Amino acid sequence: MKKPWRIAGAVLAATLIMATIVVAVSGPREPEYEGRKLTRWLEDLHGPSPSWEQRETNTLIALQQMAPHAVPYLRKMLLAKDSALKKKCSELLSRQRLVNFDLGDAHLRRSDALRGLRLLGADGKAAIPEVAILLDDPALGREAAYTLHRIGPEAVPVLQQALQRTNSRARGDAAGLLGLSREQGSIPDLIKALKDRDFITRSKAARALSRFPEHPEAIVPALIGCLEDPDDTFRMNCARALAAFGTNAGPAFPALLRMVASTNYQEGTTAVAVMMKIDSEGALTDLIKNLTVEDIEVRRRTAWALMAAKKKGKPAVPALVECLKYPDGKLKQNAAVALREIAQEPDMVVPALMDNLNDPDLKVRSVTAIALGSFGEQAKPAVPMLLKLLQQNRDDELTAGGIYDALAKIDPEAAAKLTAK
Repeated sequence: MKKPWRIAGAVLAATLIMATIVVAVSGPREPEYEGRKLTRWLEDLHGPSPSWEQRETNTLIALQQMAPHAVPYLRKMLLAKDSALKKKCSELLSRQRLVNFDLGDAHLRRSDALRGLRLLGADGKAAIPEVAILLDDPALGREAAYTLHRIGPEAVPVLQQALQRTNSRARGDAAGLLGLSREQGSIPDLIKALKDRDFITRSKAARALSRFPEHPEAIVPALIGCLEDPDDTFRMNCARALAAFGTNAGPAFPALLRMVASTNYQEGTTAVAVMMKIDSEGALTDLIKNLTVEDIEVRRRTAWALMAAKKKGKPAVPALVECLKYPDGKLKQNAAVALREIAQEPDMVVPALMDNLNDPDLKVRSVTAIALGSFGEQAKPAVPMLLKLLQQNRDDELTAGGIYDALAKIDPEAAAKLTAK
């Protein structure tokens, strides 16, 4: 067993070595304010707490008072690295418990420096080159990108250049932040990023472009071109971005209608929601036409997608009611779902839905019953049929549950009586 004095001697020697290293590489002297060093002020930003906002304000004041010495020291902190010797000493010191030593951590120092620069904003622009170096850092890259954004316009060119990096995470971060910056000069770079090999980068570029609605002439055609992308999720992301351009995105309707007819029902509802934001009147005209085409799949998918129109889908109600009369069970179900979400024209819709409560297909009957629930008391004429349907399916918990919920919305008293039995 090693004697305590030997351990203490080893600790002292390691400490002296570290002190020598620190003196040799110290560079600019650490600035102070009100008797506290810069690094201590930055430590106040660690972790949220009820007093965090006040601590952030105090730290900002301290940083401003320490200028112009604060930024040079923060730049030095950004370049902090743990030497092999320091790592070894830290490992040795961690094995003893006589004295507690904190040799610091380069990662934490760099992170603290980034926090300080984010507070300083444009006043920290001199540190842009050092922050840019950290963009590829696996642990601090995202924080570095956000710091560049907070520094402001001076850092935008660095974020634009980051779109060309081999690091996909760095490209994605840059794309998203360039949108937040709203610098018009970023538009060409973001349009190019729509073709990036990384899905996240492409999607963030689409979202970023939606923040420039005043420039549809270049952006809208680029986003429309992406509606033919083989990735359905990316197509939906680009469609959502187009919604920001309002009527200027009208040329996207043909491609959006193809999305409505897609086998991916989520894609269809996304396309309808976007079309309604672009031009609700024009959208409903095209969608109603879709409900009458010969292709039954197109009719089914359009009927389903129309649920996304919500109350604005009122003009489509007559065409959807006609779909309820068509012999195809899937079309009846999808039309009922759309009518449930639109929830308009009860005098026309409720009787049509009631007719389908006698349909031979259980799924049609169940979906129809649920759709009636959205009309509340206006669907009271359907109560006797719902009670009968509930009795017929009492052993099917899922079906009976849906019917009961609809009954409770239409006639709470009738539902309560059933519960009391």
